[in-house]
Amino acid sequence: MRRRAFTMLAPALTALALSGCSGRDGTLGPSQSTLRVGALGASTDNLNPLMANGQADYIAIRHLYETLVELRDGVVTPVVAQSVTPNEGATRWTIVLRDDAILAGAGTTARPVRAADAAYSLSLLSDPSRSPGYASFYQDMDAASIEVVDDRTLVVPLTRPRADFLSTVLAFASFIVPEGFEDWTAPVGSGPYELEAYEPGSRIVLKARQDHRGGTPAITRLEISVINDPQTRMNALKSGEIDVATRLDPVIVKAEEANPDIIIHRGSTADAQVLGFEMNVKAPPFDDPSVREAVKLAIDRQEMVSTVLFGEGQVGNDLVGLGLEGYASDIPQREHDPSRARELFAQAGVTQISIRAAEIAPGLTSAAKLLVDQLAAAGVTATVEPVEADAFFADMEVVLSTPMQVAYYLNRDAGAYLGSFSGSTGFFNISGYAPAEFDELLARAQSTLDAEARAELFGQAQRKIWEEGGTVLWGYQTVLDASIPGLKDMGLAQGIPVFDRASLSRS
Repeated sequence: MRRRAFTMLAPALTALALSGCSGRDGTLGPSQSTLRVGALGASTDNLNPLMANGQADYIAIRHLYETLVELRDGVVTPVVAQSVTPNEGATRWTIVLRDDAILAGAGTTARPVRAADAAYSLSLLSDPSRSPGYASFYQDMDAASIEVVDDRTLVVPLTRPRADFLSTVLAFASFIVPEGFEDWTAPVGSGPYELEAYEPGSRIVLKARQDHRGGTPAITRLEISVINDPQTRMNALKSGEIDVATRLDPVIVKAEEANPDIIIHRGSTADAQVLGFEMNVKAPPFDDPSVREAVKLAIDRQEMVSTVLFGEGQVGNDLVGLGLEGYASDIPQREHDPSRARELFAQAGVTQISIRAAEIAPGLTSAAKLLVDQLAAAGVTATVEPVEADAFFADMEVVLSTPMQVAYYLNRDAGAYLGSFSGSTGFFNISGYAPAEFDELLARAQSTLDAEARAELFGQAQRKIWEEGGTVLWGYQTVLDASIPGLKDMGLAQGIPVFDRASLSRS
């Protein structure tokens, strides 16, 4: 998907003096201050955060570049920004930068982040030719009219009121680079690490900065290896080749649960992926609301979580944002009712359904196959159309016109999700659900400054999606990582592992 992981860079811990140790075979092993990470990757030319592809690159970018604000555990927190405040109409946002964020990189002279840097960075993010993945989020920002007031202050004008600009836009992606920066092969950022080596599709090495405002991280060197198969990542962890294996499948985790040499790290709901299906409300047979309801009733969400995720997750209710601010918890959990689904399918004359599926997230192809059985219990014959994962989003016209297909989302607060993935302004509205009354409701919510009133309007929007939309979200998948026992305080930022506050002890 054209989504990017939320990059959240926070102050690092004071450095700890750590010594090397011997490997399992008695030879000299990696330093205690070096952490070796195995992650899914992609062949990209550089670490341009605007164009990154693959978790390995995301992990590196998270440690090289800081953002104006960050989302950690679902809470928006200032990072490079000291404050972000709107005017009365939420059409002009004043950003004041902290005075101790320092830009640095190989071959450059360290200097403080300036307002001109932030203005340039936001302009980059809003440029579709430079930032195809993020520009849609910044479509309401008037980049040409950003005003640099002084070295630490800038004013960002919007083309319409957006009271959610902070949580929906800036918290999603607001990387800061120097004004005029172009050479992505030599990253310059204000994060706690700098680039030492980059081998596209193979290996990334970062070294801790000595001049970061939070002190030098305890882990002074990150070695990120691209290992695309999750079982191979686990095998590398077990053999001592790496210290952390990221993004593991539930079946792999279950097999190693009792292994004393492996520590399983489970993310919170705030860092989960939301798994499901999208029905295109403009394409038959899903242009009939009763058919959409029938599919929602035919799905056994608990069976999906138990069978596909091996219980490593939570049942979904066709909404994003569980456990986060603004989630409409008053909406009742949709129940499994195959008998009613059978009646609705029969009334609509629907006997066959096709599901486009790919493993764009672990378990989605298995979920599609299980749905075939569940739909059969409701009198419908379903078939799965398999697609290679790397080709699933290759043709957006196909994605936006397919009647039914698998889908996943990163768990975000309700307002951020609705603003990005629903309505006529949603840049990635797969279901096509965008009735005029919903658009009006969403626009009112986005422009309402009072937090309580805004939450109420977003709640109404969630109910309309739940009742009428084409989105089926059956479960929340816990982020599953594994490490050697000595790793402490590894964090997660929207599913991306972060190590700037971590420490490592090798036995």
